[in-house]
Amino acid sequence: MSESTALSARSTAAAAISPARVGAFGYGMTAYFVGVSGLVALILLTLYIVPFTGGPIQIEGTGAKIAFNLGLIAVFGIQHAIMAREGFKKKWTTVISPAVERATFTGIAGVLMLLIVWLSRPLPEVLWAVQNETVRAGLLGLCAFGWVYLLAATFAIDHFELFGVKQVWRNLTGKATPAPGFKERFMYRFDRHPIMTGVLLGLWSAPTMTLDRLVLCLGFTSYIVLGVTIEERDLRRRLGATYAEYAGRVRTVVPTLRAGK
Repeated sequence: MSESTALSARSTAAAAISPARVGAFGYGMTAYFVGVSGLVALILLTLYIVPFTGGPIQIEGTGAKIAFNLGLIAVFGIQHAIMAREGFKKKWTTVISPAVERATFTGIAGVLMLLIVWLSRPLPEVLWAVQNETVRAGLLGLCAFGWVYLLAATFAIDHFELFGVKQVWRNLTGKATPAPGFKERFMYRFDRHPIMTGVLLGLWSAPTMTLDRLVLCLGFTSYIVLGVTIEERDLRRRLGATYAEYAGRVRTVVPTLRAGK
């Protein structure tokens, strides 16, 4: 290798590990930690390991507490509905680096989930409770399975890209991020939206349904129905006949959407 070639290689390597790229990588990893922490906290809430505490905010009246809890979920849903859209991403990446766009989405989502867990008002009234211990254990097992299914679904499509880690890693090492492609792997062969399926199982497999949990279930279910409807529209527009053929074969558990043949 000539001296000029070696110098060029060293310059390229130095550019790849510039302070800006190191900072973006650190930011992305922090956002990943926050996003995963928020998801874990929500899972622990549904498994009765973390209770509804209500945080420091004082709210009186059942109706006001329900509205407040639904408002927290609505903010989360609005964030997802807006920041996941291609039109928003195009404008947003003129403000921030494209390398940290997904990480920013993940970090904000994590903060909002943590706020839901921390601030949701306790409404401990029991609406129904399964008394049989075997059935209770089975329902808790189904709840845990839902969350494991969700996690497995993220790895089926690329967990670290979904949460923005691969993007900041590629940016750190000076590699281009390829455009996302359509993958039909594992549970995606029979479930178009397995992440949402996992959420629904995790939420509704409740041996004891309190009012605060029912509000949580209804709020997130409403978000899922709306969010998946919007996502389906975007996927059909972006992937065209490829997705239309896939949707014709593969069912989704979310109601209002077309079932497969």
